Amino acid sequence: MPTLVLGIFGHRSDAVLAIEELKKNGIKAKHISAVTKQKNTLEIISKDAAIGDVETGQGNNGLYGTARGLGVGLDMVADSAVAAGPAARKLAGADLETDGLAVSLIGMGIPQDDAEAYAEHADLEHIIVIVLLPEEELREKVQAIFTKHEVIPLK
Repeated sequence: MPTLVLGIFGHRSDAVLAIEELKKNGIKAKHISAVTKQKNTLEIISKDAAIGDVETGQGNNGLYGTARGLGVGLDMVADSAVAAGPAARKLAGADLETDGLAVSLIGMGIPQDDAEAYAEHADLEHIIVIVLLPEEELREKVQAIFTKHEVIPLK
């Protein structure tokens, strides 16, 4: 049965190094996603770790996206998550100041309390790396790799 393992990183280099080591240990890029508040940060991670294009959610391009970006900058509109990898369509564009990202994570099978804590970390501009494992047996290996690369505790 597929299993999700999530890790929180405070710096993009830690996230990239963790993702690279995951891939060296047999975890395919198509099973690795990342989400954060900072689009530029995630674009660098996506490029360096080759996990897929960054998605910003519906309507974040063109005139509406420009207006929304100005609104976020002026604290008139809530920040939203940007994501890369297979979970990007589900997570990109989720509001960080409301429960949007938490609800999306709950929809992926993350318990509510944990999902809310992950959303708080994303709002703090931390990077959340999400790994979909085909087998539960790989969980310990992924967690060890995350720990090696300065994973931040959830709570």
